[in-house]
Amino acid sequence: MGHHHKSNQAVEGTTDYSRSRGMPLRPDLDALELRADRDRREMALPAATPLTPQAAYLAAQAEVDRRASTGELPTGTVTRKTRAPFPPTGYQD
Repeated sequence: MGHHHKSNQAVEGTTDYSRSRGMPLRPDLDALELRADRDRREMALPAATPLTPQAAYLAAQAEVDRRASTGELPTGTVTRKTRAPFPPTGYQD
C-alpha cells in the first residue's frame, strides 16, 4: 500500500504567507498600496505623494528647529543632572 500523506508544505502552505494569525511576515506591499489608494479615494482625500529621503530629512529638521525655537526642545550645554526632570508641556498651569 502506498503512502497517502501529503507533505507539510502542501497541507500548511508557505510559512511566510499563510500560517499566521494577523499580519504576515512579508505583507504584499502592492496590495496594501492599492487598498490604501482605494480608501483615500473613498474618503475624498488627496493622493499620497511619497517623500524623497532628502525631503523627509528636511521636514524632520524643520520640525526640530521649530521645537527648539519655541522652547519645547532644550538646546545648549545643559547636562542631564541640571535640566528639569520632566519635558515642558503645552498645558496651562
